[in-house]
Amino acid sequence: MGSALSISQARRIALSAQGLIGPRPTAPVTTRAVGRTFDRLQLVQIDSVNVLVRSHYLPFFSRLGNYDRELLDRMASRSPRRMVEYWAHEASFIKPEHFEALRLWQSRTWVGAGSLETAIREDLAARILDVLASSRPLTSAQLTERLGHIEERRNDNWGWNWNAVKRVVSDLFAQGVVSSAGRTPSFERRYTLTEAVLPAAYRGAGIAPGAAAGIGPGATLGTGLPEEREEAALELTRAALRAHGIGTVRCFADYFRLPIKATERALAELVSSGEAEEVDVRGWDGKQYKDAAASVPRVASGRALVSPFDSLVFERRRLERLFGFHYRIEIYTPAHRRQYGYYVLPFLLGETLVARVDVKADRAAGALLVHAIHGEPEAPEHAAYELASELRLLADWLGLDGVRVAESGGLAAAVARHLDGRRAGEP
Repeated sequence: MGSALSISQARRIALSAQGLIGPRPTAPVTTRAVGRTFDRLQLVQIDSVNVLVRSHYLPFFSRLGNYDRELLDRMASRSPRRMVEYWAHEASFIKPEHFEALRLWQSRTWVGAGSLETAIREDLAARILDVLASSRPLTSAQLTERLGHIEERRNDNWGWNWNAVKRVVSDLFAQGVVSSAGRTPSFERRYTLTEAVLPAAYRGAGIAPGAAAGIGPGATLGTGLPEEREEAALELTRAALRAHGIGTVRCFADYFRLPIKATERALAELVSSGEAEEVDVRGWDGKQYKDAAASVPRVASGRALVSPFDSLVFERRRLERLFGFHYRIEIYTPAHRRQYGYYVLPFLLGETLVARVDVKADRAAGALLVHAIHGEPEAPEHAAYELASELRLLADWLGLDGVRVAESGGLAAAVARHLDGRRAGEP
């Protein structure tokens, strides 16, 4: 068994790995700073919910403060791309060097065309690839219009009633044959051939985009030789170890959604090579591993509102063990059954998650709406003041004129007073 650590020490290791251990930089945020943050996180989850701002922008705000979102857009849309979209934890921006490793472990058959007849899907795949080889990037709706291929939508599977073109192009995306050149304002993928997006150095030998390659749904692109898959799992587990800093096998497997057994084998190799070490975190059941290069910070002094899709909160059991914070996203929970709200951001202060904040950007009114603020039992007295400052910063970053707080939740009134410029306890 390795060295013994307290939960507090493990918490600080995790926050340091995630770039949340200290105050934000005071200098203007540059492309280099955004790139360094992405390198630290290894991936950023994408989600269509836009009640506040698209989810992939928020992790950078949490760590860098008021930055220009165009810096991130350029990293994802200009060559050579620093980030590309693919399946990872969920749909995510990933580092191009991880594309091939992730492609070797993809098994998301539910996203595509598995239920279509083989002849139909192979013919449609070839036609899609022919169109994309000679056109600008296209959405699935635009591809459907070009191909004139419409399948009647079914009503037996809410949210996934896709026509055949969307199902096949989604399958090609999962295989890595086509990629996303970006998203439309309504968040639709704009598909193109992978060779047009992914730098050549990161394209595996098994990917040969284009109709001439004869690649279509049902091909074995995602299998690979056993040794290739093991090497890919090692690469991704190493990246997850650096991003998390500390955790269990389940924590590291969850980061890129790898199988547990493959992650166990990779961790054993990382321990053997001296890149990881076994530790014993008091109060955390099971076996834990730590990035051997990670030190234990003496103090955590950061402050951040954290996205529901932030990598800090990916693995809910880890979050509960490390921070004593039980967290669930309630977007899809009926309104009358929600405990904390629709779009709730945890508030990190130092090394503790001290509050839950239900927020919405009312762009028409130019205001950040705070529907509820629920403080945690261990929230210190100055939490309301710090949260008020953080909400002002968030509003400024989003270009909103002010913050409006509804008096719901135990911490709401105190935060509202600070936003109004009055100290708690004053009339």
